[in-house]
Amino acid sequence: MTPSDRTFLGLDLAWSDRNPSGVAALDAAGNVIDARADLRDDGAIVAWVRAHLASTTIIGVDMPTIVRNPTGIRPCERELAADFRKYHAGPHPANLKRFPDGGRARRILDTLAHDGFCERLDLGPQPHGRFAFEVFPHPAHVRLFDRTSIFRYKKKSRPWPLVLDAWASYRAALAGLADADPPLHLGPGIPVTVESRGYKKWDDLLDGISCAYVASYLWRWGTAAPHTRIYGDLESGYIVVPDRAVVVSAEKRA
Repeated sequence: MTPSDRTFLGLDLAWSDRNPSGVAALDAAGNVIDARADLRDDGAIVAWVRAHLASTTIIGVDMPTIVRNPTGIRPCERELAADFRKYHAGPHPANLKRFPDGGRARRILDTLAHDGFCERLDLGPQPHGRFAFEVFPHPAHVRLFDRTSIFRYKKKSRPWPLVLDAWASYRAALAGLADADPPLHLGPGIPVTVESRGYKKWDDLLDGISCAYVASYLWRWGTAAPHTRIYGDLESGYIVVPDRAVVVSAEKRA
């Protein structure tokens, strides 16, 4: 399989198509080849994915992909929250009351099944095929960057200077993956700092890139310990989280 036969995609899906989603595509070398935050409806997102298909394509989706519990919280969310609450990295609860049809991530992945995508939790390193996973940037950041807390780049009620500083730190951490295994190269399209005006776009872009990077990580290392931790299962829902800090490749260490 040649490098051109692989792409890694990230979908930071808004829970409603009234809001834009952040999406990003990486090539086999970890270069960001597309990143945008203006796609709203399911059809536009599916079309974007199809524009970046390769013989092997891995998608990381930041949104619940399997929701079967009528109310409350999914078991995988409860389990993940127990490990990551102290890092402020717990997930939002998902249930059928909130997602009566299973949610837009489910709709999108069901459509992409026609393109050969499936969800599997027993993936070995460097597989061939098209796979999709539910991922979650906050715990991924904690593990990948060996952090004691999340990047606090979400606006909420925090003062803008703190939010923008956190975004810059988040961006710098991603840029620091250039020599990692697998690598990530942001390129010139993602500025070093941003302003409050139009901030949501930059928030969504970094999350889309994070999802794409986790997809490349899962291709490189697979879904098994010690590299990866799976919370939950394909029956009740799951979230896949990298389970160790990224390492510098042997070539870069030499």
